[in-house]
Amino acid sequence: AGTPQISALSISKNSGRQILMALDRGDLIVAGCWFHEKAYWDLASEGLVGLLAVSLVMLGAWHSVEDLRRPESRASFNEEVFAVEESSGFQFVFFGSVMLTVLFFLMKYLIYVLLFLFATGAVSTTTMLLEPILAGWFPALRAQKACSLPKRLANLFGVAQDHSWADAISECIGGALSISFLLFRNNDKFGWFLQDAIAIMLLLTIQRTLRLPNLKTGTLLLVCSFFFDIFWVFLSPMIFKKSVMIEVATGGGTGQSVPMVLKIPSFGDEIGGNFKILGLGDIAIPGLLISLLLRHDLTRGSTLCCGYFTAGVIGYAVGLLATFISLYLMKHGQPALLFLVPGTLLPTCIIALCKGELGQLWRASYGPEPAPEGYTNLPDEGQEQI
Repeated sequence: AGTPQISALSISKNSGRQILMALDRGDLIVAGCWFHEKAYWDLASEGLVGLLAVSLVMLGAWHSVEDLRRPESRASFNEEVFAVEESSGFQFVFFGSVMLTVLFFLMKYLIYVLLFLFATGAVSTTTMLLEPILAGWFPALRAQKACSLPKRLANLFGVAQDHSWADAISECIGGALSISFLLFRNNDKFGWFLQDAIAIMLLLTIQRTLRLPNLKTGTLLLVCSFFFDIFWVFLSPMIFKKSVMIEVATGGGTGQSVPMVLKIPSFGDEIGGNFKILGLGDIAIPGLLISLLLRHDLTRGSTLCCGYFTAGVIGYAVGLLATFISLYLMKHGQPALLFLVPGTLLPTCIIALCKGELGQLWRASYGPEPAPEGYTNLPDEGQEQI
């Protein structure tokens, strides 16, 4: 007897739900098959993800130096900023590992908590980013009070009691985006766009509100993240039999996707439901270093072509390219920080060493808090140039 052949097909989650509902109704289902030649259009999807990531790193860095671009807003801007501490890298590894382990074992229960927290975050991030734009275009919206919340309710959510029209409009837009994501997150046609919109605002908010005070703190954070990513992608299968990072990122068999990624539909995908993804941490963590480099360049009055910022962005782009090449060759999820950390950190240190500024940048104090007693300013640090 000949060797039996078993055909298998792949369908999107949306199509699968439609088939299950049709079976419940007793409808007749007709399926057709055809030979699908491999196309390379999906490489364009990877390129689009990379272009979006690089653009967000640059935009987030520009957004993080608003106090230098607009000195009159420095006091209010710095009230929203928190300095990353030297111990933050170790804390990230510890709490990140605990969270990944808990999610790995309890994903079917906690996935909906993650979705809810991600969606509700759209309200605060939209307000933080959109309110200044609305107030700039229409100053009267900030001057006019729209409503006042009860004191207990305001304290519960950690918001101000009085809300201007600029606040109210921003919050309504954020609320609409949040509800739309929860309702349509599994829609293959536009659910990804809603998720990306929230993710983009979250990334910009992170770069705006978190600040590396110096290269030493940035190096500790990036190096800790480097080993964290490698362990949970490559080494965790030795303990858990599966790659914990990949299992959590893909939803752990729950049928739901973890929202902490940027996702772009794969071009040329005739089936639908296939996406190219990049973790938000792969943008946010190197983005903090890029923000530090831009702040240093502006403070020192360096030009873009001769400063650290451009070299950092190019290094980040090269690291992304190396990630995508490795992903294509290995056919397996890759820890992007394996390439992104050296791509951003090494050029920074080499350029600083060549300029004789490594020690100064290593011990700098660019945090929002006052400089510590005995700290000596960098040359020209007091002359902030736009």
